Amino acid sequence: MNYIKGIFFLSIIFLSLINLSCKTQEDKGYIYINDGINVLKINTSTFQFQFENLDKEILVPGTSSTGLLINGDAITSSSLIKSTNSENSVFKVTNSNGENAQVTITFKEGIVKFVILPETKKESDIVLRLGAMPVAHGLGDAGAFRESFNLLENKNKKYAIENNGGGQRWSSSFTIFPPNNFAGVFFDKGKKIVTLNEEEYAMHITKKGTATFYYFLGTLKTIYANYKKVREIEGYDDVKPKSRLFELGWESWDALGWNTNQKTVQEILEKFQQNNYPIRWAVTGSGFWDQGGTTTSFGKWGKKFSNPSNLKTWMHGKDIKWMIGLRTNLIPEGGPYYPATLKRDKNLVVNSFYGNELTSFAKEQGYLVTDKNGAVVDYTSSIFPIVPSNLLNGSAPGAAQWYQQQYAKWGVDGIKEDTMMDLDSLTNIFNAPITEIAKKGGLVMARNGEFSSPGTLLRINDTGVGDLHKRLPINYFQYAASGFPNVYSDVAGVHNMHNIKDVDRNIRHTWLLSLTAGLAVGAYPEKWTDNKREIFKKAIDFHYKLAPYMFNEAMEGYRSGYPQTLTPMTIAYPNDPRVAKLQNYQWMIGESILAAPLLKNYKSGKMDVYLPEGDWFDYETGEKYQGPVMLSDYQIPLEKTPCFIGGKGIIVLRDVKSSLLQAKIYPIAKQETLYTFGYPDEQSTSKIRYKKWSANDEISVIDVTLNKQIAFKKDRENGSISFIIIPNHNYKVQLN
Repeated sequence: MNYIKGIFFLSIIFLSLINLSCKTQEDKGYIYINDGINVLKINTSTFQFQFENLDKEILVPGTSSTGLLINGDAITSSSLIKSTNSENSVFKVTNSNGENAQVTITFKEGIVKFVILPETKKESDIVLRLGAMPVAHGLGDAGAFRESFNLLENKNKKYAIENNGGGQRWSSSFTIFPPNNFAGVFFDKGKKIVTLNEEEYAMHITKKGTATFYYFLGTLKTIYANYKKVREIEGYDDVKPKSRLFELGWESWDALGWNTNQKTVQEILEKFQQNNYPIRWAVTGSGFWDQGGTTTSFGKWGKKFSNPSNLKTWMHGKDIKWMIGLRTNLIPEGGPYYPATLKRDKNLVVNSFYGNELTSFAKEQGYLVTDKNGAVVDYTSSIFPIVPSNLLNGSAPGAAQWYQQQYAKWGVDGIKEDTMMDLDSLTNIFNAPITEIAKKGGLVMARNGEFSSPGTLLRINDTGVGDLHKRLPINYFQYAASGFPNVYSDVAGVHNMHNIKDVDRNIRHTWLLSLTAGLAVGAYPEKWTDNKREIFKKAIDFHYKLAPYMFNEAMEGYRSGYPQTLTPMTIAYPNDPRVAKLQNYQWMIGESILAAPLLKNYKSGKMDVYLPEGDWFDYETGEKYQGPVMLSDYQIPLEKTPCFIGGKGIIVLRDVKSSLLQAKIYPIAKQETLYTFGYPDEQSTSKIRYKKWSANDEISVIDVTLNKQIAFKKDRENGSISFIIIPNHNYKVQLN
């Protein structure tokens, strides 16, 4: 009898597994497709669709009508014409105008792929639609110049995915809906629009042939991992971060403008270094090229940099890597070409520009952007250089490699890419050549691109300290939500360092930058008071302390796809409804640091700070708080390091004087925790194992590699401990 019961029980399990592996089922006017965890439910009449879990709870709602529009007309009938035991389900759909299309759906391990092929050979408008969700982030620059980080709260509900040569130069259609554990993206070339309103989430593309769309379900870490996987399949490889660009940098434009030259660069860098600013990279972004040339004169330095090899040797002697500004627009051979306007020129003395023979060579090789008839297109920037230019088509065979070889003629260490051309939906020409420079060892700060960052740092569009309270953090957050959190804006106190009446805002701006991947200085605070210079330097030094920890998180993000270095609170805590309603800007750096700089009403010296569930310590005072809690009117004076420690409760900091690395662990972790720290050499690691201790516990720190106790310091106020770590040694904190 027990044997028969056992066989029956196993049969039930087997049948259940068969049911789970059965990807597609049809029942009473609906098609059900599942991946064993979630279900896609499709109405066969309207092709309205929604996502449910196995308990039939709605995860993502459908629209009130059709889920697919072809050339503006709703689907009125659909039929399943093919279903396999693998992952594909194929439908024939017809819209109200009688136009047919084939829809192939693949649903596997949390990734849903729609491939839509209209019957017509002409260009089609295809819109894939779901119902509205309460919180949405992402869309790269398209979501940046807006009123709110939550895309649903903005006035304009349609987001064009384009490159306009100014504020929109990094393009992404990736949209994430944290409370719904859901995201979507589409990559195809063509005019792309994302609509987000109170009724729908729609992805819209205009193109010939097939259109492909992706959805992602699961935990947010799973979604970002799957997005990275799909991104790479679609040809968007991520650039491995370089630790150098997480150090303090310097840029010439804010300090010197077009008066940048070999002498002025050395003078100001000397000034910073004499005052212990640890500058490790420098961008001489303007004025270096040959008379009448541009940044694509490749190796023709001109009078302002008469001995570039000496300058490079000088910089390297001070452990500074030399970067230059670079663009992918090439002025046609010949000239002179006269700018249409001088509005951007400021103190520029070049009144005309010449091209060179390389442009003609690139044209012959098919490396330039052409129109549909094959003719090379002339573009004129409204910003710089305001003369006709041709554009490198980075996706053309051989173009990226050729461009990298031309860049190498400069003999520098890296670039700040800054092409400024209004290209509409032509967004796919930048990634390959700039990524090629990065892959061949160049330091890259990228501006243009799509879906992935072609450089270690991804720069948002030009900013000022006046953007402190809205555009700066929103732009940062949308990049992070789009999967690329290693952000950079401009130098500390940009365009405002000489404004003595506004020094405090410059310092608030510096604190913001210090809590992100990229921080640089420009003009020296020469006329500031000693006290204000000390506070400014304190923010700079905090970034120096944090840089190794930040780089470790960047490498973890590079491996996982998750925005580790800047995780908006809605993404870090998607199940906490309060984080979507925060009035101030907060984010996580890794899993232990909560950044809370004062950006709005900065003169008040206070803000409301929200701490999620768990134990939290004020980094500077050591005061402990139990979350979830809102700290109303929390005091954040100008000199205060604006962050809290919680989560895993471990950070690694670099000593400003000795450069030694110290692990600092707070008594937070409720269970034994293993933290792995990767060093900037990208080879060495240290594993640190620890668990929570109480104030009265006696503890010891063991160097497991040497099997001996090591010295540590214990903070009497907050109970945290700190100890020096060295590469390839592992450690354990234990109760005695």
